Amino acid sequence: MMKRTLVSVLALLPLLASCGGSGDGAGASIDRDAAMAEIDTLRTQFEKAVSDYDMPALGALVSPEAVLLQPGSADWKAMQALANGAPFPMGAEIHITPFETVIMNEEWAYERGASKVTYADPETGDEIVLRDAYLLIFRNEGDGWKLHREVASASEPPEGWPAAE
Repeated sequence: MMKRTLVSVLALLPLLASCGGSGDGAGASIDRDAAMAEIDTLRTQFEKAVSDYDMPALGALVSPEAVLLQPGSADWKAMQALANGAPFPMGAEIHITPFETVIMNEEWAYERGASKVTYADPETGDEIVLRDAYLLIFRNEGDGWKLHREVASASEPPEGWPAAE
């Protein structure tokens, strides 16, 4: 386990080094408020694309090189099976609550938070609720911020689950 953790940390070092900037203030010119507003809009568009079951719109919010890891628990696997290859089943809704969003420079940002996915059980019609804690990496290659990486866990975040929306 320690070896896997060390390898993971070493694998992230080039990304962290590239995000850190040169230290000469070159990254200070970024308009952080505008970048935050753009990421807020991306989050809202993501929620809408899921609720509208608009896979082309959802795909436009994600970089072509994206790697997204949903939780691997049994309830998440059941939802994935129901979705038939899509990220969410038809009729699903997602509510995303960011806890921390950091704009590192003009190209990289990250966000940590929690989300709640709801969808109807196809057999009973009962609402199924799934929660996750996530870490997202956003990338802006000149065409706006896009989701580049996601790692999500079914474990409760340190802040606890957000209050009901």
